[in-house]
Amino acid sequence: MTWDQGLDFEKTLKKLLKDYAEETNLRRKTKLAILITQLRNGSRISEAIEAISIFKSTGARELVVKVRKKRKEEFRKMIIPEQIKQSHIVDIPNKHAIAMFAKRRYGFNTHSLRYAFVSYLAKRGVSPQIIAKITRHSKLDMILNYTQEKIADEILINLP
Repeated sequence: MTWDQGLDFEKTLKKLLKDYAEETNLRRKTKLAILITQLRNGSRISEAIEAISIFKSTGARELVVKVRKKRKEEFRKMIIPEQIKQSHIVDIPNKHAIAMFAKRRYGFNTHSLRYAFVSYLAKRGVSPQIIAKITRHSKLDMILNYTQEKIADEILINLP
């Protein structure tokens, strides 16, 4: 699956937070804040952009954004990580600019952050139903297929 690039949630979060802390250019820092927020919430990139935009204007760290890819209007909770500072957020880029930044700087697509989050929760024993609720996947099959495929691959690799 092209959206899954096998990113490790913890390693990726650590790297993004380190780069965010060291970055001096506020435009790049804003892009990193969006990627960190996407990873931390298992969201779509457009949801993370909206969350950072709301954070920039309100300072709220717990907020609600509109879920993308839904026929009916639905919302989800997002958490802005404490490391992200409101004063570091400047012009909010569009999702294509973020996608290009992630691809050029890190070599991954932004949707792989969503699935790093899903894998992280699955490995910790969180039920697929709860993961689907958190990520607002409309079909539980998507979570089941993905997590079962990952677990099956790990079992196969670790057999003697």
